[in-house]
Amino acid sequence: MFTTFKAYLKAGVRNPSIIFWVLAFPLIMLAMFQLMFSDINDLIHVDSQSMAVAEDSNWSKTAGAEQVVKALAGEQEDAKSQAKSKDSKSDNEKLITIRQASGVADAKRMVADGKAKGYLYVDDSGALHMALADTTVNSGNQAVSMSVTAIDYALQQYNETGRVVTAIAAKNHAAMANPQVRSSIGSSDGFLQHVSVTSVKPHRFARYYFSLLGMACLLGMTVSINLITLAQAILSALGVRVSVSPLPKIRQAIATLMASWVLSFACMLIAFLAMRYIFGVGIAGREPAAVLAVAASTLMASSLGLVIGAIPKLSKHAKLSLSTVLTCFLSLFTGLYGTGAMALGDRLRQKAPVIAQLNPARQVSDLFYDLLYYDNYHPFFIGLAIMAATTVVFVLIVVAMLRRQRYEHL
Repeated sequence: MFTTFKAYLKAGVRNPSIIFWVLAFPLIMLAMFQLMFSDINDLIHVDSQSMAVAEDSNWSKTAGAEQVVKALAGEQEDAKSQAKSKDSKSDNEKLITIRQASGVADAKRMVADGKAKGYLYVDDSGALHMALADTTVNSGNQAVSMSVTAIDYALQQYNETGRVVTAIAAKNHAAMANPQVRSSIGSSDGFLQHVSVTSVKPHRFARYYFSLLGMACLLGMTVSINLITLAQAILSALGVRVSVSPLPKIRQAIATLMASWVLSFACMLIAFLAMRYIFGVGIAGREPAAVLAVAASTLMASSLGLVIGAIPKLSKHAKLSLSTVLTCFLSLFTGLYGTGAMALGDRLRQKAPVIAQLNPARQVSDLFYDLLYYDNYHPFFIGLAIMAATTVVFVLIVVAMLRRQRYEHL
């Protein structure tokens, strides 16, 4: 059996189509994902905008204006705010870079000279406003538009809070003497709070990458289909020799499965390491368990490929086409094709969880979800057990199919 294993392994390595679909294709897809998602990250990125601040008499008379502008510039004023920004760096977006101006005229001159993209000023009523250069308004840059929108929203919040506080002070002056009331002015604590349900921050597009791993593992079926056809007398010359050999069918199937698995596992391991260490998709520090997931996934996919490859009276080309169609269809329910596919997969999982769990592509992607989102390994081991049971069923089907194949002549 070991000699058969070595022969199939060499045949697989020498087949360029196998190497392309199992190794090159996942790497190409990973690179494409990286390019697409980097563009999306650029769209939602907020850049700091250079803003002139008119520090005239109105500015000096308005309490709180300086604190607001410094907050927009990421300059925290109090220890509480500094502690918050230290614990949550992502929330401390720097929206502006302050360029001090002596007044509105000086600020306008800085904008005209191109030293600032706009300016902030305080009017006679004490409201804080923003004026932008025409080039900033018409820039068409998404990052600039998002930054300006965020600044404008912050100024509106500040002005609205000022009007509310003025109204409260006019009707109930004693309330403003309460330290608790004063400290709550302008505070958003309790209104919106960021919480994390996982021990680590997952990659924003991890679902796409894990779905791709599921698809790539199923593409490993092409390896076992190519190799098992070498053992079928009606599909290859080598199959004629194998058919008359005394090696039992079950041992032939095991040798083919092991050769297919070794090739698929080696290629998928390279793809996983590239995803983890080149493209930066984390797995919560559980890389050894992820390697075990890759090994189990490729073994299951190889056994499914043997089932397709052992179908009698079907050409090799038809079997490969069938495996490709099946891979694309099953990957649909993992969410690989976009938000619509994600919604469809989630709905199937809610309405028919058993059917959803039978999907081999979903089994693969779920293993990586289990490692990333759960605090313990219990869901991961359950997923491995389901995958192992699926593999055993596929192997038994293959053995039964091969034992029933007979040839009238060779």
